[in-house]
Order: sequence, then C-alpha cells, then structure tokens
Amino acid sequence: MKDVELHQLLQGNHRALLLVIDALPFPIYYKDLACKYLGCNKAYEEYVGLSRKQIIGKDVFELFEKGAAAIFAASDTELLANPGIQIYEAPVIKPDGQMLYVKFHKATFCNEYGEVAGLIGAIIDITEQKTLEKKFKRLATYDDLTGIYNRREGRKQLKQLCKDAVRHKRPISAILLDLDNFKVINDTYGHDTGDMVLKKAAQSLDRYSRAHDFVCRYGGEEFMIILPETNKQDAVKIGERYLDELRKLEIQITNDEKLKITASIGVGELDAEFTDRELMLKQADEALYRAKANGKNQVCF
Repeated sequence: MKDVELHQLLQGNHRALLLVIDALPFPIYYKDLACKYLGCNKAYEEYVGLSRKQIIGKDVFELFEKGAAAIFAASDTELLANPGIQIYEAPVIKPDGQMLYVKFHKATFCNEYGEVAGLIGAIIDITEQKTLEKKFKRLATYDDLTGIYNRREGRKQLKQLCKDAVRHKRPISAILLDLDNFKVINDTYGHDTGDMVLKKAAQSLDRYSRAHDFVCRYGGEEFMIILPETNKQDAVKIGERYLDELRKLEIQITNDEKLKITASIGVGELDAEFTDRELMLKQADEALYRAKANGKNQVCF
C-alpha cells in the first residue's frame, strides 16, 4: 500500500483498515504530526487498558507514566524528524504496573502531497525472549552451584585484564586456590555437604575480595582469583588473608557437628618480562602443587 493510500485510510478511519488491524494479535496504533493518536486496534486497547475512544486524540503523556511517556515521545519526535522506519527495544511498564520488554516497529506515512503526515507503529512483546536471553547469559557467565563467575568467564576476564596490564605496563597476579581434602569431605559426608562447602568457600572468597579483583570457580574445588595492579609479594599477602578467612568458616554438618576447612594456594605473576598469561597460570599451578606437597593449608609462589 502506498503512503498516500495509507494516509487516506487513516484520515478517514476506514472500516476496512480497522477490520484488518483488529484481527492482528499485537498492538498497533497510528498518530498525527502532533503525536496524538488517530486510532489503534483492539490489541492496543487491551495493551494500555483503555478504550479506543479514550485513546484517540490523546498523547502519550496522557496515557502513560511520565518517565515512559518521555521516552516514547522522544522516539516519535526523532522518527518524524527523520522519516522512514524505526525499530528499537525498550522495557515498558503498563498502566496496571506490569513490566514488559517490547520491540517497537514504527514508520512514517505521507499525505497526497508527499509530505509526512504521521506515523504508524506496532508493538511486539519480547518479554519471554529477553527472559530466556538473560537466563542463557547467566548460565554462560556464572557457576550454577556457587553463584560466582564460572571458568569460561574467568578465562575471558583473564585475557582482557592481562592485555590491559601489558598495555599499561602494570603488574597483575593470579591465585589458584584449591580446597584441601575435598574428596575426603565428599566421601565422608556426602555430595550435599560437599556442595555446601563449595558455596560457603565461594561466598567467603567473593566477600573478602577487593572491588577490582575477579573471583571465579575454575573447576571442581578449585578457584581462580585475578588480582589487577598487584605484584607477587602483595598477591601472597592477599592469599594468606583468604586462607585466614576460610579457616574461620564453620560449616554446620549436623546439630552437633561443624566442619572446618583449609585450602592451598599458588600464586603467579605477569610482569614486564613475563607477559604470557598461560605461563602465569602454569606458574600458579606449579606453586599450588608445591603448597599441596608441602603439607597444604599454605601459600606458595
């Protein structure tokens, strides 16, 4: 349909157009150059919780709360100033308080003289899609058991932080921390208790880390902590603090029994002469092995 024909239909509130758009399941509306509603379909009536009679002739500030109305008005004004097609996503709060995430598809239409005469828009509810996207993003980023970052995100952050450290010629260190005797805990008390230990340990590490540090579950009972702006001497001190905090934990096993845990730590450093992050991790892993071999419950570099 040509813009002129569409304008004639909109201008005359043509019954055929209303029958067509009323059959569509998603909200459709159209406005004049003053951004006042010329009409809408039944789905839009349901969407805003008002009748067509209450909508026509009004602007968004008369139908929606101030914050949302300002966003809608700005996008309408931009579209009319730059005629064509406009597509964007936005969170919206319906008049009944329900929060939705929607995609707007809008376009201008012209009169018989080829002048822009208004706009028509459709709203697609993508709330479920966004919810799934957030869920998948969380699964890709966070460890499901402990709630802290997972190995994949840890490797991603390590790459970026090491690049930044090399670029700015700043120190960066990494800690590999492994809970001591974890297999014994699992075999003695069961996997539910083992899971509880992992959660408590993760929470402790996350709670006592500095704001710019990065903590992740690296695998099994092993955690990686990235320490930007930190040389090996300071990293060892931080590692000792983590061990102290873990030693303070008392995990309730039964009404009468509490479990104490310890960990072993290896430290690696990236500096001006040692700029390979994989070698830094290898260094930390070898130091962790020495900490285990030397009796556990200690930090090695």
